[in-house]
Amino acid sequence: MKTHNLNGLWDFAMIPDYKTHPVYDSIMTVPGCFDVRPGQFGKREIGCYRRKVAVSGGRAMLSIGGCGLHAEFFWDDVSIGKSVLPYTPEEFLFDAGAEGEHTLTIITDNFVRDEPGEMFKLYYDFYGFGGIYGDVSLSEFASSDIRRVEVIPLNDKTGTVKIRVEPFETAPETLKICFDGKFFKEIPFAKELTCDVPEFKLWSPDSPNLHTVSVNGTSATFGIRILEWKGQQLKLNGKPLKLLGCNRHESHPQFGAATPDNLILNDLLMIKQQGFNFIRGSHYAQKEIMLEICDRLGLMVWDEALAWGNRPEHFTDKTFADNQEAQCRKMVRNSINHPSIIIWGFLNECHSFDETAPAMVSRLYSAIRELDPSRPITYADTYPEKNICFDLVDIIAVNNYPGWYDVPDYPADGTDRIRPKLEKFAEQFKDVPKPLIMSEIGASAIYGDHSGFRWSEEYQADVLEEVVNAIFDIERYTGAAIWMFCDANSQLESLLAFGRPRGFNNKGMLNEFRKPKVAWNRINNLIKKQDLKTDRKS
Repeated sequence: MKTHNLNGLWDFAMIPDYKTHPVYDSIMTVPGCFDVRPGQFGKREIGCYRRKVAVSGGRAMLSIGGCGLHAEFFWDDVSIGKSVLPYTPEEFLFDAGAEGEHTLTIITDNFVRDEPGEMFKLYYDFYGFGGIYGDVSLSEFASSDIRRVEVIPLNDKTGTVKIRVEPFETAPETLKICFDGKFFKEIPFAKELTCDVPEFKLWSPDSPNLHTVSVNGTSATFGIRILEWKGQQLKLNGKPLKLLGCNRHESHPQFGAATPDNLILNDLLMIKQQGFNFIRGSHYAQKEIMLEICDRLGLMVWDEALAWGNRPEHFTDKTFADNQEAQCRKMVRNSINHPSIIIWGFLNECHSFDETAPAMVSRLYSAIRELDPSRPITYADTYPEKNICFDLVDIIAVNNYPGWYDVPDYPADGTDRIRPKLEKFAEQFKDVPKPLIMSEIGASAIYGDHSGFRWSEEYQADVLEEVVNAIFDIERYTGAAIWMFCDANSQLESLLAFGRPRGFNNKGMLNEFRKPKVAWNRINNLIKKQDLKTDRKS
C-alpha cells in the first residue's frame, strides 16, 4: 500500500454560497481553518480547497482528519463522499482512474443551520470553525491489503489481547503477525484472533509502555492495561484511580481547530508538568496526534462525541439520532487502540430529565459497547437532581459550577458554597455502585484582572483551590476535570455571547495564548501535596 501525504499548500477560494462558482485565486494550508485568515473571523462562508495528485491508478482511499462544519470531497469534479460530522475523521474508498495526475477538491463550510438534524448548534458554547482540521492523505491499495488492525487488551497478567483484522475488500489467504518488529506467527486469515504478547509490559500513567503489532505490513500501536468499573471505584490494572485534570478544547485564535502538532504537544506537556493525570476532550472526538502524545506521556483521556445541551426535538429527530450513532461508532473505530483513552463519552449536558432521553442514551451506549467492551461509557450531566439516565451508563459524571453559577442570587463571593455542593452530590450518590466524577467545575477569570472580585484571576484561583481540596478530601469522588485548560473562542451569534466577554469562554486556567493565570500556579502547589500515582496502595 502506498500513501501520499497531502498536507501543505493548496489552491484556495472563498465563496459566500453554493451557487457561486469558485475562482482559485488564493492559497491555503492543509490542515487549516479558513475563518482565522485575516478579516475572516466570524464570517459564515464556504472554503474551497484544490490540488493535483499523481497516482498509479486503481483503487484508493482518501483519509481526512476531520472537517467543519459540512464538507464534500471531489475527485476530478466527481463527488466521492460527504461529511456532516464535524471534527470526525473520515475515509472514502473510490476508483482513482488511470495512472497520472488528477484533481482533488474539498468544499467545506462553517454554516450553523437551525435544523433539528444538524450536529453543530448555534447555542453551542464553542466556536464552529470552517476548514480542514486534520491531516489529509491518499492511499493506493490492493484489494487484499489490510486496511486496519484493532487491539483490545484482555488480561494484564498474561498480556493476552484480541486482534481484529479488516482487509480493504477481499481477505488474504494468510496473516503474518509481528510484535514489536519481531516475527510472531503466520496463520490462515481470521477476522479475530487471541494471542499473548511476547515480553509484554503494562501501560499506566507512571509507566506508559507501548507495543506494536504488524499484520501483513499494516501496523498498530497499543498498550496493555485493564480497566474495571464495578462498584464505586475506577481501577487501572487492579489499582484504584484518583483522577485530577482539565477539560481542553482544540482551539487557538490563530489556528482555530486546526491546531499544529507542536502546539498540541506543548499543551499536553504543560498539563503533564502541572501534575494533572487526566484530560477530558471537549466536546468532540480527539485528534490522532493528541491521543498518540497522551499514550506516550501517560495522560488518561475521556474521549467523547460531538454534542452540547441537546434537547427532545433532537433526540426524536431521525437524522440527528442516526448521525450521533454514526459519529460514536467512528470515534471508537478511529481511536480504539489508544491505551490513554479510559472513558468514552457522548451527549454533553443533554436534557437527561426528559422522557425522550433514555432511548437516545441507550442507543449510543449500545453502539459503543458493541465495538469496545474494555472501557466504561458515560456522559456529563448538568441536571443530576432530576436525571433519569444514570442507570444506563457506567460512570456518574456531573457538570456543576458552585461559586460561579449560583442561581438565583449569584453571590459576590460564592467560594463557601463549593464544598457543600460537592458533599451534596456525594451524599446523593453514596449508595450507587458507580464511580462519581465532577466532569466540569470552575470559574471565569479575565487575564490581567487582579481586583479580587468575580472575573478576577484571584477569585478563580480561590474557587479552584476549594475544588481541588474537596475532591481529594471527599472519598466518594473518583476525580474531577476542571473547566478548563485555556480560554477558547465561543459562538458570537448566540445569547451566550453576553456572558462571554471578548467572545471567549474565559474559564481557562491559562489565557488563549497559554499565558498562566494565578490559578495555574496555585493548583500546581496543591497537587504537589497529593498522590496521583497509580502504584499507591489501595
